[in-house]
Amino acid sequence: MEIALFPLPNLILFPGIVVPLHIFEDRYKIMINGCIDRDEAFGMVLIRNGAEEETEDTIHRVGVTARVSDVERLENGRMNILCEGEARFRIHRFTQQTPFWKGAVQFFEEGPIHQPVESFYDRVSDLYRQVGEMSSKLSGSPQTEVVLPESPTDLSYMVAYVLDIDAEEKQKMLEMTSTAERLQVLIVHLNESIRKLEQQLAYKEVLTKVRGNGDLGNPKKNSGS
Repeated sequence: MEIALFPLPNLILFPGIVVPLHIFEDRYKIMINGCIDRDEAFGMVLIRNGAEEETEDTIHRVGVTARVSDVERLENGRMNILCEGEARFRIHRFTQQTPFWKGAVQFFEEGPIHQPVESFYDRVSDLYRQVGEMSSKLSGSPQTEVVLPESPTDLSYMVAYVLDIDAEEKQKMLEMTSTAERLQVLIVHLNESIRKLEQQLAYKEVLTKVRGNGDLGNPKKNSGS
């Protein structure tokens, strides 16, 4: 199957995730309008870190199809769109480069489950909620209720998408065909996020104490001079 491709730096889409995009380049105005008119999905693929241009060597071969669900038309043909991730694919060969990329792709899904994932699901859920609570405490914003997917696979996609980690690490998780493996990797990343948040919260507490004591940092006053 041949689909239009949208290579992007630093953005990984996962199935079931909705993302906003601003379309301003002429080539992608043509591509997106064509997809809307024909009700076709396009493929979002990651450009490798450090790449200075789009080539067959700098575009990752695994991506996710996206379907436009909402369009806001702007001046000069620009658009704000919402699109939802649908299915993962692997590019077997590139079939077109101008005016935009196209590729012959094959879709793939998760492999058969060989080990129970319930314990991994519960652990990722607990850690993700903990990250949310600590982030709210750090920013001083109210805690919002977290509603998580019931499917372990959907949970792994959602957390992998929102987690603040390097795009290449997300790409590795996108390419995995084992939900259990992806959840286990997420446990490692979530624990690391919690460790960093603990450090930031401790630093914030020190700053609060310092600012609460007007004499701190004023040695002359403290010495009685």
